[in-house]
Amino acid sequence: MCFSPDTMPNIQQTEKLWTSSFVKICLANLFIFINFHLLLPTFPFFVTYLGGGAKAIGLATALFSIAAIISRPFLGWLTDTRGRCTILVIGLVGMALIPMGYFFSAGIAFALVLRTFHGAFHAGASSAANTWVADIIPPSKMGQGLGMFGLSMAISTAAAPAIGLAIMGKWGFQPLFAAACLSALLALALGSSIRPRNYALSKEPLNTGALFEKMAIPASVAQFFYMMAYGVIEVYVAIYAAGNGLPNGGIYFLFVAVTTIVLRFALGNAIDKYGEKWLIYCGNIALFAGILLLLVRNTPCYILSALLVGCSFGAVQPSLQTMAMHAAAPEHRGAAASTFFVAFDLGIALGGYLAGILIDLWNYEVMFVVIACFALVSLVHYFFRCRKHASSFNPEARKGRHEITAASVQATEKMPLVITISREFGSGGHHIGEMVSRSLGWKLYDREIIEMTAAKSGLSESTIKNAEQSAGSGLTIDDPVKNEMFHAQSEIIRLLASQGNCIIVGRLANFILAGKANCFNVFVYADRKYRLEHVIAAGRSPEDAARTIDRRDKDRAEHCLHYTGNVWGDRSHYDLMIDSGSVGEERAAEIIEEIARRRI
Repeated sequence: MCFSPDTMPNIQQTEKLWTSSFVKICLANLFIFINFHLLLPTFPFFVTYLGGGAKAIGLATALFSIAAIISRPFLGWLTDTRGRCTILVIGLVGMALIPMGYFFSAGIAFALVLRTFHGAFHAGASSAANTWVADIIPPSKMGQGLGMFGLSMAISTAAAPAIGLAIMGKWGFQPLFAAACLSALLALALGSSIRPRNYALSKEPLNTGALFEKMAIPASVAQFFYMMAYGVIEVYVAIYAAGNGLPNGGIYFLFVAVTTIVLRFALGNAIDKYGEKWLIYCGNIALFAGILLLLVRNTPCYILSALLVGCSFGAVQPSLQTMAMHAAAPEHRGAAASTFFVAFDLGIALGGYLAGILIDLWNYEVMFVVIACFALVSLVHYFFRCRKHASSFNPEARKGRHEITAASVQATEKMPLVITISREFGSGGHHIGEMVSRSLGWKLYDREIIEMTAAKSGLSESTIKNAEQSAGSGLTIDDPVKNEMFHAQSEIIRLLASQGNCIIVGRLANFILAGKANCFNVFVYADRKYRLEHVIAAGRSPEDAARTIDRRDKDRAEHCLHYTGNVWGDRSHYDLMIDSGSVGEERAAEIIEEIARRRI
């Protein structure tokens, strides 16, 4: 099936974002972070109540995050292999029980131990939720969906610190811990009710490669430096405000969150359409300025600081999270989420601990100046490492990935004869290529190109396989992963074509090597009955075979149209079109071989 630009289905219009599953996972995440934010600004007061100082506050923050950091990679692997719901439930049960343990804290040591376990359970619940939502969001709406999902964190930032500080001030610590327990139970009820649970599971054994997702690393490093600055605001602003005659910390967080929410709705699907570059640039500069404004110590600058910090978080967090999550294969999304949130937690841990040391050695003013500089470090890292990475949505990261340059065309002018075989799914094109390869003694390239693409692009083999299997899905917008894959495969195909006579199956090789007299371009097709029998014989059920044929042919047509502007299967693009169902695969191979020998 082929589509013109006017008739190609608009995937963005047919894929719904606001499903019941999406709403439930957003609400579950809201209560996960209410549990977190109720205690984030109030726990320093609890440590002080138990007799601790600034170092003890910093240590409590660090231990919570260190526990999350150590456990997240393993929890990510478990999320990929055992299921999102299982890890979500385990994490939320722990998050409900631990606050009740704070009731019995007789000293700082016991409180710190509980806080450490709380970090591990929070890591499990938040990692599972952030992985699951990427399965629920349609691929073409990933930036918008993660931005809306992130509102649950922003709303908890608005409500929970103010509620926590109010409960603590009016009734004390025990009702505060009970409220944290209740929020975890509500998240548990919502998360366990999500249906269907049709996420992809991995069978990869536990190893270093399964713990971290390579495609998520650049954005995660930028997030690490960002959180070193932003996390200190969440931990220390309330206690700083109380000691300097500024409005209640809850008011500050309210302005932060309201600004974040307004900006997220204003941005909409801007990341998907235009890229994340300017959001990250402006967001980091806003955070830098917002932290420094706290040094003025008056109410207008205090409120302005909150507005800038809210704009910063609303712009930077969804941008970096989208970069980290969308590029991973579905069965590796747990690893991608854990990679990203390890950086998130590590930034808070090191930032909080460093802040405590700086306050003890000097004062809050020195601490805020030093910590603010990490926002600039995040910006510099993004500029040099992230903005043109395969996970980026920026136009310059996409530039040049759709076209064959004049220089690369010139480089292929003297290439040997290359047979390119395009084929309908189930027509036996690969098998025909193998028979021609054996008869001529030429190298056949098909699945081997996946390994070569992984080495050249930095994408994992599983990511490439997944992208190839859904080649046309979501291409009403630019997909950085598929762009990077196409760009790398185009260069590989040109290189292979220049090295000797060969056969290349699929991957738009006839278009990539267009206009060359020593290219012999074949299109293999067959009637539906033949292809159904072929696919069923390979082990699929009749229903699955029919769906797969329709989907794969549609994807190939859209992939061709998107990257070349041409109609897949149009006879004007091929030297030979052959019906394998009518002539048989062996005879089809013989015909291709006969013509190839004459062309030599």
